[in-house]
Amino acid sequence: MRQRGFTLIEVVVAMAILGVGLIVIIELFAGGLRLGRTSEEFSKAVTYARLKLEEVSLNPLLQEGNESGEFDRDYRWQVAVKKMDILPVERPPEFQPAVDFYRVKVDVLWKSGTRERMTGIETYMTVKGVPAVVGEAGTTTGTGATTGPGTGTGTAASPASKGGVTGTGAKGPTQN
Repeated sequence: MRQRGFTLIEVVVAMAILGVGLIVIIELFAGGLRLGRTSEEFSKAVTYARLKLEEVSLNPLLQEGNESGEFDRDYRWQVAVKKMDILPVERPPEFQPAVDFYRVKVDVLWKSGTRERMTGIETYMTVKGVPAVVGEAGTTTGTGATTGPGTGTGTAASPASKGGVTGTGAKGPTQN
């Protein structure tokens, strides 16, 4: 008469399959935790970048240049302001535009494990030039996340004017 039960080889194969399955499940769980932490870091970095961009946009005297600093011990920032020339090259030298056009780029950098990570946002701002009549210099800002060269969306509103202007990101001068 034959006894019922599993052979030793069947038990070993079943344990191996169970072990591989448990390892895969644990790795999936660990990967989910890593992605959650990375998502939290990126969200915090974007919030910091938006705060810094708001701080820059509140400054009525925007100047070209680079600045950097730290938010806390983990996150640091870099701001690059560059004056953009959107007028054609053949304009008269005595012509002074009513506003100056600036590109403002805010990058936030942080260390995540052994990797250095970075995210940033970019916007374009206009600042009124020196007025002919004594008055307050206003600013107009347009904000938006950049997704590539010359793209982005946002809204613009001037504190010196009533109402707002809505538009899409600027592409820069075009040549025909």
